[in-house]
Amino acid sequence: MQSNAAQLRSQWSNPGDVLSLLLIIGGDIVQKALAQTTAGRIPPVCFSFGWVAYSFSTLVGVIGDGRLLPPPDYPVKVFNLESSYVRENKNWVIGRILRDNEVFMNKRGSLNGASIRISIYTAEAPWKKRSFSFVTERIWLFVTAAQIAVAVVPFAKDGEWGVFLITLSGIAAAIIAGELPQWNVEKLPLKRKSGKYMALTSGNGSREVMIIYSAGEALDLEELAAGESPRSDRVWEASSLFSAPKKGPKGQKLYHKNGSEMRTAFMWSGLPVGLWATRIVCFCQTIFWIALLITVAGLRSHSWYLVGVGGLGMLQNAVVAAVARSPDRRGLPLTLVDTIVTRGTMDGLMDLEMTINGAGQVLLDEFFPRSLRENELAWWSGDQDPYDNQRMEHGGRGRPRSRLPRKNIDIPDIDTSGKARLYRRSSSWESSVLSGDMELRTVSPPPIPRDFEPGANPSAKRPEVSTYSAQESPRPQLPARNDRRAKRSEDSVRSPDWA
Repeated sequence: MQSNAAQLRSQWSNPGDVLSLLLIIGGDIVQKALAQTTAGRIPPVCFSFGWVAYSFSTLVGVIGDGRLLPPPDYPVKVFNLESSYVRENKNWVIGRILRDNEVFMNKRGSLNGASIRISIYTAEAPWKKRSFSFVTERIWLFVTAAQIAVAVVPFAKDGEWGVFLITLSGIAAAIIAGELPQWNVEKLPLKRKSGKYMALTSGNGSREVMIIYSAGEALDLEELAAGESPRSDRVWEASSLFSAPKKGPKGQKLYHKNGSEMRTAFMWSGLPVGLWATRIVCFCQTIFWIALLITVAGLRSHSWYLVGVGGLGMLQNAVVAAVARSPDRRGLPLTLVDTIVTRGTMDGLMDLEMTINGAGQVLLDEFFPRSLRENELAWWSGDQDPYDNQRMEHGGRGRPRSRLPRKNIDIPDIDTSGKARLYRRSSSWESSVLSGDMELRTVSPPPIPRDFEPGANPSAKRPEVSTYSAQESPRPQLPARNDRRAKRSEDSVRSPDWA
């Protein structure tokens, strides 16, 4: 029987039985590294520990919901500043765009105790071709070359080619996994000629806000945030490989209003052909990684070289999965045109309103969902002097933009006279801004006919619907909601749609 010292010496001299365990850890790191870097020329993700676990989890995912991308790891709310609609982000890419924006803005200057920082960008058309001179790709080339150099040592020294073969096979399989067309489909929306005003923020309490204006050439962030399933034929219309141009009665190509070409995805058995291709590749890769795992478990010598190869790859994967990337590397080139940094959140939203008319009003509901102070209410109603005078008295709050020459950032104001403004859903009680009237107003939805209710007698007389009036009842008065859009909401309250 060997002593403990002899057993440890044998294990540390050739840890072959541990390699098979190392290959099944870190699958989530591999997935995030691929999500970070795919949709380019070559996915710069190295062969490492974790690919076996990743292949199994990916196979389950594509057979289930069909997704390759991981769920978002950073909370984001996406606002359409024109329609006032807001949706919770369901796409991993948008979460990383907002997360990394904080890093890039901190390089330009720290917050220094500010309550809010609003970064205003103009979005450009995504690059059609990506160069191969970026830091991530260079690091991938360096690490891959180092892995091959380590693996070739036992081959050149002792003629043992096992480690070298495993390394080359793993590198090739990693590249194939990142070249799946579905990565492009999930990371880039179908609409790529958007002209919207969008805002990204983590919500109430967040210090970072991104305002993105797309001048008709950028990606549609609102569609991307919806996170449409790859099981849908619509998302595959963006893939030229798995879709065909849609033609009219005379054989002519059809185009959307924004000028993009209409296409029809290839379908088979109720699912897109592209998704079937992803499933087949993932199934084959799972078999390959199982075979590689068995091969690694059978190595009886030079195990440390394979540990070195996998360790280098794991380090590169971890860095790539977590590092901040610029938006242009995610298909959304942005140009910073202005930054608003204020001590108070309300000050920042007011400065945003003076910079892009209509933008601050939409975000006001998110950051101040309840009542406003009297001078704040007056400011949003058009009387800006009381609030601005108070702000000027506090030197640390900065000078209001309403008293500065307007900065030209080549972004037009938002049209606030659209239908979405007139028919916004209103609360059941609102105060009048101009008169200061605290009268309670009620909105009663159209009554449901009793003959449609379960178990109702159609011949029974329908009771009249009564409305509540503040003057007719001793009911305690509710605190008035200071809605700066009360004038507009009166029309929406009386609208038969009450929507």
